[in-house]
Amino acid sequence: MDYQKNLLEIYKQFHVNMDKPGFLPLIRCASEIFEAPVVFTDNKYELISMYPTKKIEDFVYDTLFEEGVLPEETIAAYHEAYLRQPGTRYEPFFEDEGLVEKCPRIFAEVYDEVKIIGHIAIFLKDKKFEPWHLEATSFLTSTLRIKINLTRQTPSVRSKFLQDLLDRHSLNPVKERSIAQLSKMNLEDSLLLVAPLDQSKSQQAFSSVAINYCLNQYPESIPIVYKDDLVILLTNKSSHCNLKNTAEKISEYLFQYKILCGAVYPIKDLYALCDYYTQARLTALFRYRDEVVNGDFHTSLYYYENIAPYPLFLQLSQNEEYRCFIHPVLKEIKAYDEEKGMTLYETLKVYCKNLFQKNESAEELHIHRNTLNYRLSRIEELFQIDLKDYQTLLHLLISIEMCAY
Repeated sequence: MDYQKNLLEIYKQFHVNMDKPGFLPLIRCASEIFEAPVVFTDNKYELISMYPTKKIEDFVYDTLFEEGVLPEETIAAYHEAYLRQPGTRYEPFFEDEGLVEKCPRIFAEVYDEVKIIGHIAIFLKDKKFEPWHLEATSFLTSTLRIKINLTRQTPSVRSKFLQDLLDRHSLNPVKERSIAQLSKMNLEDSLLLVAPLDQSKSQQAFSSVAINYCLNQYPESIPIVYKDDLVILLTNKSSHCNLKNTAEKISEYLFQYKILCGAVYPIKDLYALCDYYTQARLTALFRYRDEVVNGDFHTSLYYYENIAPYPLFLQLSQNEEYRCFIHPVLKEIKAYDEEKGMTLYETLKVYCKNLFQKNESAEELHIHRNTLNYRLSRIEELFQIDLKDYQTLLHLLISIEMCAY
């Protein structure tokens, strides 16, 4: 059959096989159409179906044939190699370079409006790639999506309750029901981890693997993807140290795959979980700023209570109009320093950060206190501001902190 001219026939064949029990008929049908091995895994890269059911001398295919699941290192390597582009989902694409050079293949993702539900790989090997292959693969993913939605189990009830609590717009009766159900897990003084997933397809695809890791290693955890963030509620099984140790282990696990967490502990009020979520998310973004932007790399987990109020400044800086709240004199002082070769801005910055303590500021600047007094006087004279006025000092302090973002 000339499939280039018979895509409608391919679509019909997939839908005929969709009605047969299990997924093997669909995968076998795809294998016959592409004249190539086809494998279908779930969102955790655990084997659902493959055809033919024998080795083909490819590491991924043969590992799934023997083990039924791919190693996390392999998943991460493929994500890094082929899913670097921005976006949360990906359409079918063909690759014949890098890790798949010896066995070119088509990659495809099966997803619905909410999450990733599976992955397809078509191992073309030496077979010539044709443009119609991608459209036919889209038909396959569409058919699989329909079949999965008709047969899959109901999502985790605990995850649904957590989502209701995270949603700022949930009504109180909904929150009350969720809290009553989740309280069976002893949520007193629980801990919330939030890992913002960037817009790369790699991290979005890996989130399912991370959720599986949490559920397997820490059954009392409740991990979900919420607003493109990986959110994990850790329940208080025993002691303070154990709970924080668990959070640290999860953070280290995610750090291997360039995913950074922020945390809030303890969670005292489940009605305010949406606020804790915001705190933890901003803490993670602040950690990202420290480690990626500033180059201060380390694996320690950041807790909101240990770095507040810096996440507040980060939140303010995300407002596109935040610059209008920065004291205008700072721009003038910077321009003056550049023109005259002075360091008045740095002097003012250190003075503010030392809470206007002159001895500590002079020591940090490695200058005499009298020199500091002279510089502060010059700032007052040149720029017509009163450095003894509380409101002015507070405005300058907040402005300097916001300028860092």
